[in-house]
Amino acid sequence: MNWSLPTTCSSAIASVLILAVSAGCGGRSIQNGETSHNANPTTSTAGNTSNAGSDTLGNAGSGNARAGSGSSEAPPQFACSAVASQAFDPAYMQAYVESPDVSQAVAATLLQMGPTEKASQMLGVDGSTMDYTDISRSPDVSVPGVGTIRGYNYRDSDRGVNLDAGQRNRPSDGNNFSTVFPTTSVRAASWDLALEKRVGEAIGDETAASSNNLLLAPCMNIIRHPYWGRTQETYGEDSYHIGRMATAFTVGLQEYVTGCAKHFAANNVEKNRSSQNAIMNEQTLREIYGRHFEMVVQDGGVGCIMASYNKINGVKNTQNKHLLRDILKAPIEQGGFGFQGFVISDWWAMPGDQNWPDYDAAQAEANEAVRAGLDVEVPWTLHYSTDTLARADQSLVEDAAKRVLTQKYRFNSARETDGWSLTPPKSKLTAGSIAASTDHEALAEEVELKSAVLLANGTPSTPVLPLTNATNIAVVGPDEDFTLVSASVPKSCPQGWNVQRGPCTFHYATDPALGDRGSSRVNGDPARAVGPFAGIQAAAGSSRQVTSGNSAAAAASADAVVLVVGYTPGDEGEEFAVGPGGDRSTLDLPQGQNAFVASVLDLMKPTVIIVESGSIVNLPWLAHANKNQATIWAGYSGLRGGAALGKLIFGAANFSGKMPLAWPTQSELDKAQFKGRDEEGTQMGYFFGYREYDRRKAAGQAVELVFPFGYGSSYSTFEYGNLILPCQTVTKSAIFNVSVDIENTSAVDGDEIAMLFVKPPPKPAGSTGDRPLKELKSFARVSVKAGQTTTAQLPLRIRDLRRWEGDASGKWVIDPGAYTILVGKNAADAETSITQGALTVQND
Repeated sequence: MNWSLPTTCSSAIASVLILAVSAGCGGRSIQNGETSHNANPTTSTAGNTSNAGSDTLGNAGSGNARAGSGSSEAPPQFACSAVASQAFDPAYMQAYVESPDVSQAVAATLLQMGPTEKASQMLGVDGSTMDYTDISRSPDVSVPGVGTIRGYNYRDSDRGVNLDAGQRNRPSDGNNFSTVFPTTSVRAASWDLALEKRVGEAIGDETAASSNNLLLAPCMNIIRHPYWGRTQETYGEDSYHIGRMATAFTVGLQEYVTGCAKHFAANNVEKNRSSQNAIMNEQTLREIYGRHFEMVVQDGGVGCIMASYNKINGVKNTQNKHLLRDILKAPIEQGGFGFQGFVISDWWAMPGDQNWPDYDAAQAEANEAVRAGLDVEVPWTLHYSTDTLARADQSLVEDAAKRVLTQKYRFNSARETDGWSLTPPKSKLTAGSIAASTDHEALAEEVELKSAVLLANGTPSTPVLPLTNATNIAVVGPDEDFTLVSASVPKSCPQGWNVQRGPCTFHYATDPALGDRGSSRVNGDPARAVGPFAGIQAAAGSSRQVTSGNSAAAAASADAVVLVVGYTPGDEGEEFAVGPGGDRSTLDLPQGQNAFVASVLDLMKPTVIIVESGSIVNLPWLAHANKNQATIWAGYSGLRGGAALGKLIFGAANFSGKMPLAWPTQSELDKAQFKGRDEEGTQMGYFFGYREYDRRKAAGQAVELVFPFGYGSSYSTFEYGNLILPCQTVTKSAIFNVSVDIENTSAVDGDEIAMLFVKPPPKPAGSTGDRPLKELKSFARVSVKAGQTTTAQLPLRIRDLRRWEGDASGKWVIDPGAYTILVGKNAADAETSITQGALTVQND
């Protein structure tokens, strides 16, 4: 009997697992905090299209049991258990194991260090003169018998290398150009681990080339609410998705330099960020705001974690012992992350911000931070100084120094004579800029090609895209003036840069969208930038005429219109650069843009609307009488975003991006609080995004979504079938591949992203915690030729089904009962299962 789901199944498919948590079959149950992510049976192909369809499960018995329905014959029983010799996903995961050479070098250095030298590893630079031009390094220190131990040279961000920020090795007359990649929220829409790892490698290379040895990335905040001003800097709303993507980036980055994952934790309100108080229970802290950081620590081996500005439950994160020691640094067997790197403060994140404390306050706050587990204060010696640290717990000072030194030796940058990275950089620093790398620019374009999201495309019978028939195309968009609160305007601004904050005019039709101008700003060479008009003109070829303009009138004689709208660096971004506070207060586009769109649609021409934003916006034009329209979410698409968009619009490339956020209507979003009063704090509950919409729908409440989580369209069409579960029983420490056949039913080659959600059983009696209706627990991107079928492999790690039970002294548990696996194109599609099969999963 062939136990398989019918290949005629369209859309989502599902299977049920029944998990018995009591120890049995001669095995054992997982203990509190126990990890088994390096002991597993599978090598994943998620994010690696070259291996899609291969069977990598090594211990499923003599064959694969397939979930099915419609037959009375019981399927064969095979078991999946842990295999210690294999890793979950070794191509995109790299757990950290300290080498003997590093341990010996650190021990020898510490032996030669006195209290002052040890304390020096925890310091920023002398800030007594309040010099803002040198805030991105820590000091070198001379150690007798060892020589000079190099300090860190820090760089932001994760869309490229910010060469603007003050540092002693930056030439004052340099252009500070480097490769500008699409922002993180755009890259998240690729769901491509291989691609994200390559981006990490490229940015690591440029970091090292500019004589810097630590990058303040990945940024992996949760987008709890789309009003947050820095949505563009992170991967979305789902902890699992963020953890996988950030881990892949880290693995690539740390082939060169130390990564520093930020901002830990619950940092998702920008205005008055230093005084924000995130209020939540322990389950929410562990499962929602901590889980993705646990992944980048345990799966990615990240060398540094940044403690954020805000408070959690009234305790500032730089002073938060529960957060930094009990959770982050505690051993895995005690329920912690087992983090072996060091913790750095965000810039001026200690109490008092940039204000100098008095002597007693500095000492008290330094003592508290040392006890909490903060290893380094930056950028200035406001609280941590050789004086205050001499009066702190010396065993903890030595532990902090050891952690910092370990990462310096690990990445081959401890001594003044060392290089700046593990791998010698290929890029070169010339006149203050990274010499143009065509490989990196091509990668930036590839990212946008694989990440841009096609949201709407005419009607099924009359799609607008690709623009194959138009011969006269107008690229139009508004011109918007903006002024920054701080930082510099883009270098393309004719009013100047670095000394002026504007006013500057952003030309949507022609200017490349590089994102905000806060600490993550990256300067791209204007001579090499490709905005929408230039990219579309280049892709159009000689047989089409392409013009540009800033009004609907400029499109009057065109056959088709490409209209670009969105936000400027003055509309959303980091608090210190954008006023007021960087956050948004509505999903609406800036004033006048919706009217601009309506005036273009009134021409009743085929119209392609490109949205440049950090996350979701209102789309009122979807209700316009002109249905001959298409909408693309491009995000901030980087230095060569226009080139990618041109290829997509004319069909030289296919859309494949899918949104890393649910897309609610404005009225739906208004039901969710963005922030509370500063004096009261902001309640950050267990449910938000797609998990909240699932909860409310299950309760019988109406939910208004424009698009579900994971939505994205394509020139191709895909059908799912033949869900294969390789075993009928699994252990708690098992990892196995769920496979599904994906058929391309169109005439166009395309990439599809399959998403695996898990529905937990009913909450056990006596449990005090929350349970979601379903959660994302795997995804895979595969390429499928027209008319052909490819098998996608979706690795499922049973450990990812854990729940935190109890308060701070609680434990990780796995609920008993029936788990349903749903595989589909997005969160809504996964719910439309037409076939289910039963699969029993037991403990060891």
